[in-house]
Amino acid sequence: MEARGPVRRDRPRWLFAVAGAVIAAVIVVGVGPPEAFLHSVTVCRLGPELGTYVIWTPLVLLNKPFEANVSNWVDGSAWNYTFSSGSLSVGALPTGPFDYGGGDAIVGPGGGIYADFQNHNWTFYETENKTVMGATSGPCTQPYVAELGNGLGCGGLLTIPLLPNNSTDTTEPHIWNGTTGLNGSESLCPTETPGTYVWFDTSFDVNGTGNYRPVNWNLCDLSGDSSLQLLGVARIPINVTVPYDGRDISSKGYLNWYGEPGGGTLPGLTTISVDSAYYSVPDGWNWTLAPVGPAALPINPSAPLPGLVAFERSAC
Repeated sequence: MEARGPVRRDRPRWLFAVAGAVIAAVIVVGVGPPEAFLHSVTVCRLGPELGTYVIWTPLVLLNKPFEANVSNWVDGSAWNYTFSSGSLSVGALPTGPFDYGGGDAIVGPGGGIYADFQNHNWTFYETENKTVMGATSGPCTQPYVAELGNGLGCGGLLTIPLLPNNSTDTTEPHIWNGTTGLNGSESLCPTETPGTYVWFDTSFDVNGTGNYRPVNWNLCDLSGDSSLQLLGVARIPINVTVPYDGRDISSKGYLNWYGEPGGGTLPGLTTISVDSAYYSVPDGWNWTLAPVGPAALPINPSAPLPGLVAFERSAC
């Protein structure tokens, strides 16, 4: 008689299928589906591209007091524009390494806005609300964002004059379209897209409080000139407007730039202090200063300033 080994019988496949279904049912009923642990939220995302425009673009904007001198030495790669809409952000302030771009100065009696500028391509996008699972809510807060593109090589320095006069900082301009006048037609750079303009604000805020409150800088008993030095990040509000589909559309953001407070060395030159800006104002007046944008501490005119300031001059 033949010897037989143990007989192996395969279990029916349906048995495994049933067991799997039971386990899945236990998980769903007892624990819940993955969605049970997440909630849906609304976030802002980049939508369709609307077009690219050539726009007069300020790289540095500073309040220039009447009869004062203004200069800046800014890292050539350390300025940018940031536009945000809810959770969406386009553009960011670079962090180095530093590549010094050079210093510029505006001198003379005329007051206004000091502008170091260049023409750039800008691309506008729509923003869109999207529903996603398990993220932080951040719905769109503006319908468009703008993204800074490459420079076009046309640029320079100018003082956008105070209107209607140039003897006080209370009437400084806040809008420019790259022409020789606010409503002019002679372009400083001939490639600008017609109808584009930039709104900005470097003004004195007489109603500031706390860290934003005005600071009195009394130079009445002095003669000559006094200097102020600005350190750290400069940040001012910007609103870029372009024509689209028979109407104007705008995107609100911030222009940021910064210098290196530790100083640096340029080829062939001695070590210099590289900061956002320097001001030299005439003595014999009472000056009022105000920070533009957040400041960690109230401004102390005898110490390096933490960011942008605006000036207003009054007689002693």
